[in-house]
Amino acid sequence: MSPTPTPRHINLHPENHTPASLAATTFAVIVLGSGPAGRTLASQTSSAGLSTLIIEAELFGGDCPYWACIPSKALLRPAESLSASRGLSGARELISPQPQINVQGVFSRRDAFTSRWDDSAIVDISLEQGCTVVRGRGRLLSERTVAVTNVNGEKVVVAATQAVVLATGSDPVIRTGASAIAGLSDVPFWTPREATAADMVPAHLVIVGAGPVGCEMATAYAGFGGRVTLLNASAEILPALEARAGMIVREALRDAGVDVRVSVRATRVRKNADDTVAVELSDGSVLSGTTLLVAAGRTPRTREIGLEELGIKLSSRGRLGVDASLAVKGASGRWLYAIGDANGLSPTTHMGSYQARIAANAIIARAQSPSATAVGSLDTIPWSRFADTADEKAVSGVIFTDPNVAYVGLTVAEAEKRGMKVKAVEAEFEFPGAWVHAEFNYKGWANWVVDTEKKVLVGATFVGREAADLVHASTVAIVAEIPLDRLRHAVPPFPTVSEIYTVLFAALDADRE
Repeated sequence: MSPTPTPRHINLHPENHTPASLAATTFAVIVLGSGPAGRTLASQTSSAGLSTLIIEAELFGGDCPYWACIPSKALLRPAESLSASRGLSGARELISPQPQINVQGVFSRRDAFTSRWDDSAIVDISLEQGCTVVRGRGRLLSERTVAVTNVNGEKVVVAATQAVVLATGSDPVIRTGASAIAGLSDVPFWTPREATAADMVPAHLVIVGAGPVGCEMATAYAGFGGRVTLLNASAEILPALEARAGMIVREALRDAGVDVRVSVRATRVRKNADDTVAVELSDGSVLSGTTLLVAAGRTPRTREIGLEELGIKLSSRGRLGVDASLAVKGASGRWLYAIGDANGLSPTTHMGSYQARIAANAIIARAQSPSATAVGSLDTIPWSRFADTADEKAVSGVIFTDPNVAYVGLTVAEAEKRGMKVKAVEAEFEFPGAWVHAEFNYKGWANWVVDTEKKVLVGATFVGREAADLVHASTVAIVAEIPLDRLRHAVPPFPTVSEIYTVLFAALDADRE
């Protein structure tokens, strides 16, 4: 059985921009995928005078504006704001002691942010940037040649003179084989698309997977007043982050009424007589929910697009190896590039868009000076316009749970795995800027990972309500490799939550004594 359809009709395949409508079939650059990464690259190559075609199989814009970043944050923000207001004298008195979110109001807000799944505005932006758009699924036929076939079977073959760029995004992981959840194909279930597009709140939502998506959806639906159970196979939720961050979020979810279960796997599911779903767990227990959400990660859309036939190898997870300019290894002549989820380096919107800018710079330079030997080596210079260095040293992100988790760079474990000599510096949000922000009870934690040899910052994590914007100062410090003794002269204004930087330095200095 396929995932549970949301109770709404979303047309994934508008009937305009068909393969037959193309006035030309040769372009300088062809981009497979219209997500933020693909569109960022296309706008840049088009503005440089390189004719650019964007191929999109579903709604133009990719998952981000319709099912991922934008709608999920639109769903999460109202409850976060209400919870913050309840914590402040002068505001809490105006709110019911047991306030309920206006769920339909939140869904209407989400619908406005997604343009009600109408992609015409995003299409128009790319057209205004000089790009050409075609709807259909792209498949590589040979070097620089792509077949485009739409849902009606209409087909056209297009060619690129300079580059083909894979910005194909990703799909939810639905495990098969020994790691599969037995019986999953026989019961209805949600993927993240259904969770962010729904217009109803399940009586009991069971979420398999406690990564960013699972934790955010647990936060959202608990805020809507639904019963939520969150299952995670590892010993802590958000396992890719510092363990303390996961612990704080886990405790906050439990305070919000979420039943969080760690070190447990869903082994089998089945449909009950009352149409609920029974979930058998690895610890021998069984729970029943009205809706099952599988949020077990993402897999790149790189299979069945012609790569194997061209002899280009994928990793076991479907990722493409790339060089520093995002050109695909194994495709001689640097005509094929992979950005965003396709290379799996940092599968987030902002990092994919960063990669797009790097790849676009390289494509434009190589198109303008194809015989210049310097062009071929520019990507070997770290932090240059042609080198994807941030994916190695300064990946940033925010998980919009309540509290937020904002992070950049390396965790302590990642740094030690690389053989670096580091130490962790930790601090609580106990200072006037935090107290004023949250009525003396701001619950937050911050962590720095310090390279003790270079005396620079290599990682940072901030956990706290509305703490997302705190991380960028650390991102700048890591990218610029600002010496800590210089960074301490960047004085945060009083009274703001940014005072956490002063507190972190105090903790660093205390550790030296």
